[in-house]
Amino acid sequence: MKHLLIPLIAILALPIAVNTGPASRYKATCDDHPCTENELTALRLVNENYGKQLENKLINNTHYSHPWYFIYKQRECIFRVYAKEDMPTHTANMETFTIDICNKTIKAMWLPDVYLEIK
Repeated sequence: MKHLLIPLIAILALPIAVNTGPASRYKATCDDHPCTENELTALRLVNENYGKQLENKLINNTHYSHPWYFIYKQRECIFRVYAKEDMPTHTANMETFTIDICNKTIKAMWLPDVYLEIK
C-alpha cells in the first residue's frame, strides 16, 4: 500500500507544478461589444503569460474559478486589462495589467514582483 501511495501523490502533484499555460476558460468584457481585434490581442497576451497564475489564485472560488477580463483602450497601442474574480454578489479586482500591443509588453500594476514584466 505504501509503495502505491508515493507514485500516486507524485502523479497528482506533477501536472500542477508543470502546467503554466494560459487559463483554460475565462470571461471577457470590452468597451465595445463585441471586442475589437486589438482588444482581443491584449487579452491574449495577458492570458498567455499570466492566465494560469490567475486561475491558480481562483482555485477555491466555488462560483467561478476562472479569471474575468475587462479590457479598456487607453491610447493607440496601449490597453488596460483588469483581471477580476467573479463571485455570487460582486466582482473583485485581482490584478491590473497595462499592455502595449505594438511592442508586445505587459506591465502588472499592483504586484510587479509576482507578475514579472514581459518585454
